[in-house]
Amino acid sequence: MTAPDPDTTTEPTALGSEYRPVASPDVPASTQAVPVDGTYPDGIYYASVSEDGDPATDVGAVVFEVVQLLSGPACLAHFGVEDEDACVNDYGIETEPTINVEIQLDGPDTQVEFISVVDAATQQSYQISGSELYELLLGALPSLGAPVDYLYSGFGFLVTYEGGEITRLEQWWTP
Repeated sequence: MTAPDPDTTTEPTALGSEYRPVASPDVPASTQAVPVDGTYPDGIYYASVSEDGDPATDVGAVVFEVVQLLSGPACLAHFGVEDEDACVNDYGIETEPTINVEIQLDGPDTQVEFISVVDAATQQSYQISGSELYELLLGALPSLGAPVDYLYSGFGFLVTYEGGEITRLEQWWTP
C-alpha cells in the first residue's frame, strides 16, 4: 500500500471546489481477501454499492458489498487461464465470500477522510465529500462545480481500512 499524496487527504472546500481533480487510485495486484468474520485488517479492499437496498441503512449511510479484486498475473493465477472470461480487461472479482458493510457518508458519524469518484467519459478522478457521494447515490444531480456533463457511474471502489476504520473510498474506472 502506498502512502496517500498529502495534497489529496483534505476535505474539499466550498465555492465550487467540490470536484477537485486528483490522481486515479493505484490498483494493487490483489486487494485483501474478504474476512468472513467481519473484521478488517488494515489494507485495501474492493467494494461496490449494494443495489438491492437490503439491509436498510441509517440516514446518511450506504451499504457496500465487499469482494476481492485480482488483476493482471494475480487474476490469472487465482482463476486459471482456462476460464477466459474470469480476467477480461485484466481483472477479475472473487465473489465468495461477499460481506456487506455499512459506510456512513453524510452526517456527524462520517469518518472517511478521502473520497473520489471517476468521470466515465474522461477517466479523470475527482475528490468529493461524503455528503456529495451520498446525494449522487440517491440519484441527485452533481452539485455546482462538477465537471461539464459529469454523471455518477456505478464503478467499484477501493476501500482503505486503517485502525479498524474506513479512511478512503476511491472509485476505480473499469472498461
